[in-house]
Amino acid sequence: MLFLQQLIIYNMMKKTICFALLMCIAPTLFGQNFSEAAFAKRRELFATEVRTGVAIIPSTMHNGNLNKNFYYLTGIDTSGYVYAFDMQDRGENGTMFAPNQIKELEAFIEETKTAQKRLILSAFSSDFNQKYFYQAPFVNADSILVYKRAVKDEEEIAVIREACRITAEGIKYMYNNMKPGMTEQDLFNLMVTGFEREGYDGIAFQQVASGNLGTSPHAGITDKAPGPDEMIVLDIGALKDKYTADITVSFTMSGKFTREQQTIYDLVYKSLETGVKGMVKGNFHAQVERSAQDVLIDGLFKLGLITDKENPMQRAFWIQHGFGHHIGLDTHDVWNDYLRMIPGDRRVYIPGMILTFEPGLYFPLDGLDARPQRLVRLASEEEFMAFANQIQTVYQQYAGFAVRLEEDILIKDDGTNENLTKMMLK
Repeated sequence: MLFLQQLIIYNMMKKTICFALLMCIAPTLFGQNFSEAAFAKRRELFATEVRTGVAIIPSTMHNGNLNKNFYYLTGIDTSGYVYAFDMQDRGENGTMFAPNQIKELEAFIEETKTAQKRLILSAFSSDFNQKYFYQAPFVNADSILVYKRAVKDEEEIAVIREACRITAEGIKYMYNNMKPGMTEQDLFNLMVTGFEREGYDGIAFQQVASGNLGTSPHAGITDKAPGPDEMIVLDIGALKDKYTADITVSFTMSGKFTREQQTIYDLVYKSLETGVKGMVKGNFHAQVERSAQDVLIDGLFKLGLITDKENPMQRAFWIQHGFGHHIGLDTHDVWNDYLRMIPGDRRVYIPGMILTFEPGLYFPLDGLDARPQRLVRLASEEEFMAFANQIQTVYQQYAGFAVRLEEDILIKDDGTNENLTKMMLK
């Protein structure tokens, strides 16, 4: 591979790193489903965007984790490396500095500073950047790469599609092999077996939470054995070449729902359908999310679980989290930075984006006992308790379970979308 060959030639010239070490990191390059050309194209697009300056990209964050932007540009997932390349070369002819090349790296940095070239830095909070560039003027490479990573190239799309397939097959394997008396941990173990059969590369996150435990949006896994009719909220993502899927399903061990469970499931599913339908090129996420939220609010109003559909406190009581996010090299990929950098009315769906859509309704047993912290700014304790007293009788019919559903959606250029996980929900 040319990129690896350049790395080897550079280090042989410097005589500071052995060929054996390079061969050790070679298997980590590009992954089995990526080509060298994919990473070269990303560097080229990045350089074209920035135009001038020298990018210096460390592989390690300040917390010791892999800098995903380094991997995105190079295909290497080994810590301690630094990659540098000049924008005028359009991402070509870069230099990879290995962990034992400190002197060479420092010399390169001094040359760059002496030449007064603009610095483009990634992972600015890393120990590396704090040591060499503290208070130096720089361009934040990460803020630029947020936009690049939000739109997937064809090879990324193929890998995420495979991660979705593996995740779905693992869940199906669990469905087909679960037995009464199994614990949440047992169900998770069944999924892992299913993932192994399909060739997964790891698990990004996991939740298997039954009954009242499932009413926490970020519950984990316990040794509790769900009853046959308890609702189970399962949220999981298998990895393929560092890219993750993200699927949420809600089910019971018996395969049957009570009337109350079916009512809430159908309402959440209708919200999901509404959201997914709107996820097409040119639509704005905020508008699509609002339309799906309105489906839930309208349904809850009809059930007597909300008294004023426009009341901010009542809406916030039921809408506990956002209904979607990007997926990719992280579970939420660049979503948090995307939200921070782009105003809500400009978060538009662009072809190549892959996002989840994830509505949910939660009925914790103690949900009406006191005003939740998230509502403090929206209503006084007295106002909340007045609302709680109004819906108390109806709420008790549903208390102790939750329903959340989540699918992964590819935005396409033809004005449609591809549901990468539809095989999981009926």
